[in-house]
Amino acid sequence: MIWSTAWPDIVATHSLRLSGDRFRIRPVDLADAARILALRTDAKLARYLNPTSPSLAEQERWIEQYLERDGDFYFVVEDASNGVFEGAIALYHCDRDSRQAEMGRWILRRGSLAAAQSALLVYQLAFDEVCLDRVYCQTVADNRSVVSFHRSCGLRESGRDLRVVLADGEHQVVEQYVDRSNWAHVAATLRRAAASADRLLDRASADRLVDRVFADRLVDR
Repeated sequence: MIWSTAWPDIVATHSLRLSGDRFRIRPVDLADAARILALRTDAKLARYLNPTSPSLAEQERWIEQYLERDGDFYFVVEDASNGVFEGAIALYHCDRDSRQAEMGRWILRRGSLAAAQSALLVYQLAFDEVCLDRVYCQTVADNRSVVSFHRSCGLRESGRDLRVVLADGEHQVVEQYVDRSNWAHVAATLRRAAASADRLLDRASADRLVDRVFADRLVDR
């Protein structure tokens, strides 16, 4: 796809979507507002996110305004086989001149194993469809699990001195990034992690099936 001064139609209309082996990402719409709000107002899950109003009307209004914004792509993460909601992720602050964007607004339900594949899918869209050269993530330093996740996937650290003010005060921010020079390595690492998650989910599904069969036999007796 050739870069131009205008976004390609599929980008400009917020219609980007992509499926992986287990999970997929699709554009957010108004019907997703309540589920996203439930995650973003969960005190544990949203500890390191910008504060979110508990008002559903405000969340819906935010999504309506988002749909009018250029260079901002907000996705629902869901199970590719049954559409079960896993969370949300976004690619935003897209800059045509520097060909870079931020990956964030990333929040998944408790117990979700969609982290690796959702990150992989967003990066794939960023490099292959939006034609970016660099994607960065800005994570509160105290959010060690996410900083460690990005590091383990091969993202590099910019070393910039960044800070953000959240509800509980000011925090140091770690900026990590993937660009075209390390994208192949990051993609391979994320594919392996996604495959491991897929195997865990298959094993859990098989275990549940065995449990149901055993329970049915006990009832038959």
